[in-house]
Amino acid sequence: MKSLILGYGNTGQSVKKYFDTTSKDYFIYDDNLDLLTDIGEELVFSDSNLEQVDQIVVSPGIKPDHKLLKEFPENKVITDIDLFSNEFKGTFIGVTGTNGKTTFVNLLSDFLNENGIESIACGNVGVSPLEFESNEKIYAIVELSSFQLFYSKNLKLDFGVFLNFHSDHLDWHKDLEEYKSSKMKLLSFLESKNNLIIGTNTVSRVKLENIIGIPSEEKSNKDITKKFDLKLSNYPIDTSIAFIKLIDKLNLNIEDAYKFLKNKSTTEHRFEKVKIINGTRFINDSKSTNFHSVSSASERVKNALLIMHGITKNIPTSELQLSNEIKKIIIPSDMNLDHNLFHCEVEVIKSIFELEDILKKDFQRFETVLFSCGGSSFNDFENYIERGKFFKSIVKNLKGGEN
Repeated sequence: MKSLILGYGNTGQSVKKYFDTTSKDYFIYDDNLDLLTDIGEELVFSDSNLEQVDQIVVSPGIKPDHKLLKEFPENKVITDIDLFSNEFKGTFIGVTGTNGKTTFVNLLSDFLNENGIESIACGNVGVSPLEFESNEKIYAIVELSSFQLFYSKNLKLDFGVFLNFHSDHLDWHKDLEEYKSSKMKLLSFLESKNNLIIGTNTVSRVKLENIIGIPSEEKSNKDITKKFDLKLSNYPIDTSIAFIKLIDKLNLNIEDAYKFLKNKSTTEHRFEKVKIINGTRFINDSKSTNFHSVSSASERVKNALLIMHGITKNIPTSELQLSNEIKKIIIPSDMNLDHNLFHCEVEVIKSIFELEDILKKDFQRFETVLFSCGGSSFNDFENYIERGKFFKSIVKNLKGGEN
């Protein structure tokens, strides 16, 4: 019997490499047949091969209603993370949450490596863990999206981090409850519930502890914020709290962790300080793809012009809780938002590609220009990286300023 690699993007290609090294027989299928032109014809799946397949390794972008997934029972569908978990010999740290996963994974991996502890950042961060060789000393810091958790069957986590929870991806999941259930699977994969790190829901009326049904850690969070002035960190408070709590759980020095937080720059496209022009600070937060992320970013600015963009994924505008420091919002006309819910100046533009001309006329009224999008980028850009580079190119063209 053979495996079927469903989806031949980065994840599918990593699975192929893994199967080649383990001599596992497989077929490959992707809805975009152009991606399959460079592989052998005998590897391309067709309906006539259906009886030869006993397992599907699915890429996270594939939705559950895909025609091939309907041909197999749920227990036959797994992920590259399952394959990795079955063979991995080191310490497996799984990280999920609505916002901040990539930031947290990279932050933790960098801290461990700088302190002489070998670690890799992988998963939904962009690199399959199958790309790395395993050993007993290595730490795998694996970002787990709701898509990956939805399909995953048997992960063996040494530590789990649940950063936060807010509405998102309601264009992929059938409803909020399914999205929540996918995230909650993290808890079932933990070898010990004592090794669960709970973050905090900032800019929200609902506490994370109430959502996931775990006894409150509010006192622990308050103790950390009392001991450390996390506003001095370059990172959001919820990320910083979870980071310090995990460092403590790993029996490492939390004072060193705090110093690291203060000195470490954020990753590109995540609340990235681009430039100051005539006293106005420009911030690229293109990786913000949901309303909670925008709301959180709005708490970190003063007298700000907010620029939003993208596909809102069926999330109601009422979940956008902006700071009073947002004085004006620029919104493309195709962005599905209820403008009546905003308590500031709103300018609707035909296209995000008009942004440069508009900023030239208006930016000097504000202390901050915040490009925090609140939607996925795919209506106008290939990904959030291309969108962030677009914004930074605009800022570069504006006159004056310092880096």
